Amino acid sequence: MFLGDKGSPTKYSTVRLNYDIIIDNEKFTLQKMTRKLGFYTILFKEKIKDVETIYDTDKNLLTGAGLIIRKKVTPKRAYFSLVRVTSMSNIQNREKKSFLGECEPKDQPSDFPVQIADAINKVFNNLFTINVVDIVKHSTPYLRLEIGGNRYRIISGTGYEAEIAFENLKVKDVRTGRKGKKRIFSLKMELDPNYEKERQQILDVIDKYCKELVYIDRHRFQIAEVLVKPPVVKQDNDKSKKDKKDKKKKKIEEEV
Repeated sequence: MFLGDKGSPTKYSTVRLNYDIIIDNEKFTLQKMTRKLGFYTILFKEKIKDVETIYDTDKNLLTGAGLIIRKKVTPKRAYFSLVRVTSMSNIQNREKKSFLGECEPKDQPSDFPVQIADAINKVFNNLFTINVVDIVKHSTPYLRLEIGGNRYRIISGTGYEAEIAFENLKVKDVRTGRKGKKRIFSLKMELDPNYEKERQQILDVIDKYCKELVYIDRHRFQIAEVLVKPPVVKQDNDKSKKDKKDKKKKKIEEEV
């Protein structure tokens, strides 16, 4: 792992928002956004062919604490990063990301336990009282996300740029074998305070005119987790009501 090679780092932090796609018509949504945004241009950027692997212990000590060790493999590069999910309600402080370094596609966190543990301690300001190195050593693949689709650039007349994507998300729980899939729309924006007006305009257009897109108040990892959760067995409400009614009737009869 070559620490320090951060690709193209940005000056400001970024935020990613996810949306459910109720009516899936990519071309129609793009045309509508282009028409309503006015002096903005939407350009095709690239096909998405990414694979993300989320690592954790067998008791989910990391994700349970809101910390994600992620390995992302794209056609151009592979790298490890840390993501700390903080406040989903505050767009300015939804998550904190820390780049760890480039790696080989087959590398595992257990290959670099000291470097990753140091990064975790920095994110949490050394709050852990347990041996973080051991936690990293015992982290194994938890979720595998295959992400396909199309990515686009939104360019405003003032020079501000954002990214949108129509993603095909395929998820596998590596431990249980459970699988799930979902089609989602994502919006990625850099939080440069000088372009607050442009960001808000993009959000307003999606909210007011793209009714086929419904905001999901979850990180992509959380969406993936839900997709592979075991189905909840619903209780038979009718049977439950009947049992209660029978018991009440029996009680009345006994009193009489």
